[in-house]
Amino acid sequence: MRKVAYRKNAVKIALLYPSTYSVAMSSSIYHVLYFKLQDAGFYVERFTADRGPRGVEDGTPLTHFDHILATVHYELDYINLVKVLIDAGIPPEAGRRKKPKLIIGGPPVTANPEPLAEFADALALGELEALREPLLAYLSTGEEVEGLYYPARGSHPVSIAYAPDVREVDYRRLPEPESAFSISIEAARGCPFSCLFCMESYITKPYRPRDWITVVNEAERLYKKSGVRPSLVALTANSHPHFKEILRAAVERGLPLSLPSLRAELLDDEALELIARLGQRTLTIAPETSERLRKALGKNFTNQDVIRVAKKASQLGLKLKLYLMVGLPCEKEDDLKEVVELAKQVKRVGAYLYLSVNPFVPKPQTPLQYHPMAPLGYLRKSLSEIRKAPHDEYSQYDTTLAAIQAAISLGGREVSRHIEASANNPSPLGYWKSLLRRGELDYVFKPREDPLPWEHVRGFYQPGELRKRYEKFLEEACA
Repeated sequence: MRKVAYRKNAVKIALLYPSTYSVAMSSSIYHVLYFKLQDAGFYVERFTADRGPRGVEDGTPLTHFDHILATVHYELDYINLVKVLIDAGIPPEAGRRKKPKLIIGGPPVTANPEPLAEFADALALGELEALREPLLAYLSTGEEVEGLYYPARGSHPVSIAYAPDVREVDYRRLPEPESAFSISIEAARGCPFSCLFCMESYITKPYRPRDWITVVNEAERLYKKSGVRPSLVALTANSHPHFKEILRAAVERGLPLSLPSLRAELLDDEALELIARLGQRTLTIAPETSERLRKALGKNFTNQDVIRVAKKASQLGLKLKLYLMVGLPCEKEDDLKEVVELAKQVKRVGAYLYLSVNPFVPKPQTPLQYHPMAPLGYLRKSLSEIRKAPHDEYSQYDTTLAAIQAAISLGGREVSRHIEASANNPSPLGYWKSLLRRGELDYVFKPREDPLPWEHVRGFYQPGELRKRYEKFLEEACA
């Protein structure tokens, strides 16, 4: 790989992922950006939160760069992003900083850019393929070009950018040990379903499956080059119209594949047998909650579908991982009892069961953006009840972290002061816990009404459509 040399007159880009180095290297977009920016003639060094304010490649200080380009996938990493700036001696607020300019993108930023608006000079809302030209133009000149979102203008209307064509293939990956954490192969963009809680489904419409032969060829090429099992990436991988063709071709070529969470109703015996032959050890499905709520949320499969899949998985020697949520809108005691009973039935058919249980966090750009988060006391009690269900392994997401995530995700520009204050605090988590105790984050636990802080961000659906879907859900689920 030829790296663009550091030159005094070169435009210098710091590519920042505000998490650990291993997590950064598992992100395919981090690899793609690294090579695409060099293709465009920029000098690029990588930065991560755990490696501090000097570049991975040459140790260049962050202050020496013209631009910082950050990609973020998790709201709590906003704190890490600001802390990297502070540790480098760079003013976090865009209004106090001439250089480097900060450009931020990623799914949560696309859904609601406002919590980071005080820090960013520009935000990239949407998909890289659709934003590449304006992004490169802005990085080249430092001048505003149409296509990006500029917070200094105020909360002005902006549309999420979608790529009509996702056929492009870039086989390049950084050949480092940390890359072995995951080699990602995109099978599809978006999702044909619209589960009411799923932010990524709503911000990546329409559904665009990639050519299945291209997917297999890409996986094979990267596997031969790296020796690392490729992971298929898709919101619902087995909704791909040629899902089983992908599996068959991978089996025929001796190509191992790692698969994400799959829809139970779309898994037949042949698909499960192919998955086992690929060397997959754990099968993941997401029933989320009871059959009643599951259907109202957009997952039209039954408990019997889950049990059928569990039985076949057990016969094939596959572990079964179930993703579950508690604190969903209109949740009742009987819904939790049904989840526990489902776990019992799964164990009765002989499955090795891993329960992963998470509090429901309302997210922007979804129909459930209007609904309050359940009180922390209720969430802790519900998690305790589900933990009593039979299982072989168990994990859960911390309820306090869930509330903090919601507070950042659902906030406006006023949240930036808390992000910065926590980044300056020796205990960022302690800072947010004190806000919770004082009631300063109570907006998370209350219904939300239009106008919302992100109402100026236009997605795939017309204004009002998400509200209609929310009201329909309440009619079906809360009756």
